[in-house]
Amino acid sequence: MPNAAITCYCGSCSITLVDGEATCLFQCGCNSCRQKIQFGQANGGRKCSPLPKLVYMPSLIDTVDGQHLMQAFKLRESADSTQVYCTSCWAIIGVDHVGYPENIFMNFPEFCINNGDLSVPLAAYINMADYDDDVGPEPSEDVPLFESIRYKQERERLFRIPETKRTFTSPHDPVQGYTFRSLLAEIGAPTALNLEEGVDVVATVRGWLQERSDSPI
Repeated sequence: MPNAAITCYCGSCSITLVDGEATCLFQCGCNSCRQKIQFGQANGGRKCSPLPKLVYMPSLIDTVDGQHLMQAFKLRESADSTQVYCTSCWAIIGVDHVGYPENIFMNFPEFCINNGDLSVPLAAYINMADYDDDVGPEPSEDVPLFESIRYKQERERLFRIPETKRTFTSPHDPVQGYTFRSLLAEIGAPTALNLEEGVDVVATVRGWLQERSDSPI
């Protein structure tokens, strides 16, 4: 597969992947995905969409540019996922989760520039328990829909989907090379935002920024 670059909006940060073919696509209704995107929006990034797309990309990285402008964040100390932003334009370069095998990472293709092969079909709507008419329109694609993956039966049904099973099955051999987790280790420990679950992140962060601008220090 050809290389692919994931680039921020302003062109200051990018990672080039050895393999640029997405392996799985979900649309997610969870509060946490929306909060990740809203944090970027509050700092000047693109406006959050109701059901953001989640693509899973092979994790091997060929080159990194603008690493000094990349910063890692977690929504809360207890969060299992870490997201990397360009701190110039607040695009999201990628997301890692403790439950992912090391050979993949997640990307929001609507909140960066991802020129990889994203032609993989939508596999499922996931985490829809957090989604309602106040958030956005009713899902329209004829694919499986999961309120959660809290229960064993839900997880088993989700992982029977071929794209999901292929993506989230750990490789037989250890991953060799520079991965998204390698990049995270170099960026350093993530900053925990300690946001309340479900809060309006845009309003909260803009309030923080206003407080800072009003401070005499």
